[in-house]
Amino acid sequence: MESYSGARRSSRYTRPVASAYCTYFDSGYLSRGLTLIESLRRHGDESPVWILALDEEVAGRIDALDLPGVRLVGISAIEAMFPELPGLKAQRTRMEYYFTMTPLLIQYVMAAAPGSDVAYLDADLCYFADPSLVWSAMGGGSIGIIEHRYQPAFAKRLAKYGTYNVGWVGFRDDARGRACLRWWGERTVEWCSDTPSEGRYADQGYLDWFPRDFEGVTVLPHVGMDAAPWNSARYTWTSADDRVAVDGEPLVFFHAHGVRRVGHWWVTAQLQYRAPMGRVLRDRVYEPYVRGLERWEARIPAPPRTAPRGTGLRGLAFRITKTMLNAVSILTGNAVRAA
Repeated sequence: MESYSGARRSSRYTRPVASAYCTYFDSGYLSRGLTLIESLRRHGDESPVWILALDEEVAGRIDALDLPGVRLVGISAIEAMFPELPGLKAQRTRMEYYFTMTPLLIQYVMAAAPGSDVAYLDADLCYFADPSLVWSAMGGGSIGIIEHRYQPAFAKRLAKYGTYNVGWVGFRDDARGRACLRWWGERTVEWCSDTPSEGRYADQGYLDWFPRDFEGVTVLPHVGMDAAPWNSARYTWTSADDRVAVDGEPLVFFHAHGVRRVGHWWVTAQLQYRAPMGRVLRDRVYEPYVRGLERWEARIPAPPRTAPRGTGLRGLAFRITKTMLNAVSILTGNAVRAA
């Protein structure tokens, strides 16, 4: 990982743009990241996508694909811009270190592409309508954030993870946007634990401070933006003319959190949030998404197997619970059969 540095851009991409995206993932999420980019392009968004490669496999595969408008960034390039970063490695878990870099990656892109408004995207998002609708929803705002919109049964228990979801966070390249972004970066360098504490949680909890402490913050109100397993049960899902609607609003992008391959099935996280998926969500959202994953996985090697989560009795209990939930998800139609 450390030997890869700098940034590369496709020579085929020349169209000037006013916005850019950034994301990061390792080889385990490679097919998800590629499906995200494919969904942006399918809906007409050719904005540059900057990828922070979290391992050599991602760097090599993305470089070989030579996708138009995609730039690769190495961890060492971010560390060179923010020299306080390397000293944090020994103090934080790998995921905490990655979370620390979320606002720093946005700053890196904004510095590398002056005049570009930049949005961070989680790699497991998928667009189903024109991505520019999200930027338009910011109006004259300089910072855009989106609430989790937890269904009421979970709102109190999940409040410790923050009011807003870090899956999509956008910043205009103006004084208000840069000030908020700089503050966020300072905070994640200061503290970025994966364990909630005093209203903070990793990079995400700090978003609660944005509307309180900064001007120009727009909380995007549209329920079709960042629809997800944790809020899907709140809405009525319909489809017509190849379009999906959420309470009558177009589904712009879905956060496919927790999708996992289990044998001949793709299991969703819907039952974790007591949100059984109906026909529209299964056939018009999850099925196209997992077919996208499968197309990319047919072109790239399977990701490395990860070590089982947890150790001892707690780890065993977690694996048993997950196995049972997978089985119930398949039996109750909260999974999509693999092609």
